[in-house]
Amino acid sequence: MTDIPEEIYQMILDNLHKTYTLDESTEKRIRNETASGIAYIRKYCDPGADCLPGTRFGQMLCDYVLRAEAEALETFPRDFAEEITASRIEYETAKYAEAMGYAETKE
Repeated sequence: MTDIPEEIYQMILDNLHKTYTLDESTEKRIRNETASGIAYIRKYCDPGADCLPGTRFGQMLCDYVLRAEAEALETFPRDFAEEITASRIEYETAKYAEAMGYAETKE
C-alpha cells in the first residue's frame, strides 16, 4: 500500500464525512483509492501534482475518491475532462518554456 501523507488522508476523510473510527478494511480501501487518485492525477494532469488540501489537485483528488466510494469512477474522466486537459496543457507548456529558456527554473 502506498504511503499517503496524513494531511491528504485527513482531507479525504473530512470530504467523505467520516468522523468515526474506520475498520481496517474500510481504511485500506480509502487509502488505496486515494493512492489511485494521486497516480491518476500525476499521470494525466501533472507529474508534480501534490494534491494537498486547498489546491485544485486536492479538490480533484477528493472528487476522485468520492466517485470511487460511490462506485461511479467511470464518470470521473468525462466530468473532469476540461480540468484534466487544461492541467496537462499548463504542465506541458511550462516544461516547453523552461526547455526553451523562456521561463525561470524552480530551485
